[in-house]
Amino acid sequence: MAGTLPTTPSFSTLNLRSNDSTQTTRTVNGRQISRSNDTQFWSFTASYPPMTRAQAGPIMAFIVSQRGQFGTFTVVLPEYGTTAGALGSQTVTTTNSENAGTKTIELTSGSLTLTGALKAGDLVKFNHNKVYMVMSDVDFTSGSATMTIEPGLVAAVSSGVTLDYNDVEMTCRLSNDAQEFTTGLANIMRYELDVVEDL
Repeated sequence: MAGTLPTTPSFSTLNLRSNDSTQTTRTVNGRQISRSNDTQFWSFTASYPPMTRAQAGPIMAFIVSQRGQFGTFTVVLPEYGTTAGALGSQTVTTTNSENAGTKTIELTSGSLTLTGALKAGDLVKFNHNKVYMVMSDVDFTSGSATMTIEPGLVAAVSSGVTLDYNDVEMTCRLSNDAQEFTTGLANIMRYELDVVEDL
């Protein structure tokens, strides 16, 4: 069931959501107490433009092959999957081993000096499924940089692990088991999918 969501046709709209698990309690006097479970995952709703039956066929076949929420697949999110920063194809790796929960990551890239290498809001990934968001612009000086991410690492990362910042693949699954394909006049189809990040 694993695979890559077909990229043609591309989405017409994409609504990306960050989901956090927070427990809240409101006391008798109205004071609210909140506690974070330190769990975050991405989800999104993607809509396709009106499609002919021939255009929709590969997407329908792929979606049906996932068997609802059972299968997992990868997708590069348009507009989000590649950095808005100045990095092109430079190799960027972690400088140190970092523990799960760490939000500040030291990076290395040869002797690179570059302002705005990564930008706040970029999505990045290490060597596990989770996708992270960069919290502030990242500048390299003499090959070194510091990057702050949310959420904290869900798994430890060793030194020398490559940072993915272009064509970042999100591993995900459908949010529900029933998938509806709408056909209108002139055999034009419409389809929208709801997806949740798979960790």
